[in-house]
Amino acid sequence: MRKKYIGVFDSGLGGLTTVSEIIRQLPGENIVFLGDTANIPYGSSKSREEIIALTMDNMEKLSAYDLKALIIACNTADCNASESVRRKYPNIPVFAVIAPAAKKAAETSENHRIGILATDSTVASGKYEEEICSCSRDSEIFSVPCPKLVPMIETGVFIDDPGQMKKVLLEYLEPLKEKDIDTLILGCTHYDIMRDMVSEILPGVNIVSSSRCVIEDLKQYLKQQKKLSRTQKAKRIYLVTSDPKRFTRMASLLINDIEIKKAN
Repeated sequence: MRKKYIGVFDSGLGGLTTVSEIIRQLPGENIVFLGDTANIPYGSSKSREEIIALTMDNMEKLSAYDLKALIIACNTADCNASESVRRKYPNIPVFAVIAPAAKKAAETSENHRIGILATDSTVASGKYEEEICSCSRDSEIFSVPCPKLVPMIETGVFIDDPGQMKKVLLEYLEPLKEKDIDTLILGCTHYDIMRDMVSEILPGVNIVSSSRCVIEDLKQYLKQQKKLSRTQKAKRIYLVTSDPKRFTRMASLLINDIEIKKAN
């Protein structure tokens, strides 16, 4: 069991923010990451049926590995397809990102006014509102769909033209400034890459990252089940569905010495 992999799935670069957090907190764990770069973005241009079909196709690729746990590190895939994944793979513990981030925000917000940045699909699903209200019924929630962010992050605008990146972030964050929020959920794992810039625009606001909160649930499960690995030579496999060379440029900013391969 200790030689098995933790699988991490995302539409693209955002899932590596979750991978980097696993490496930081659980350095002995073997990891297999799959980014569906051939079909990104998921959240602004695809129907629920398309998202489910793509997610299930990619689960087939990941299930070829010996998984002891799976993280759906994509908020859009979580709110549309996580239940389908659990039904098809009942023997693989599936961890998703929305519920733990919502719980964290509900528990830490002092004025119960919570902002959410997410993809169009995630906002439309109402999943964050549902999860937050299950923890804190008196919370006021302000969701902002951000269709421009994932394509800009994937193409490296945040590095090549940070001024333009900040301009677009301001477009989405300005309405939240007026709402007196004290907590903001980054409801897409891609957005964690922009965490410092978001904090600069919203000083004093508690930032909750969906890419990080899920790790606490994973750690707790592995400890309870006595499945933690403590090997000194953990194996990491990084796969994408298209153009690994292009993906490597941005991925190397998040994880040192990363080697990306094309998924079969």
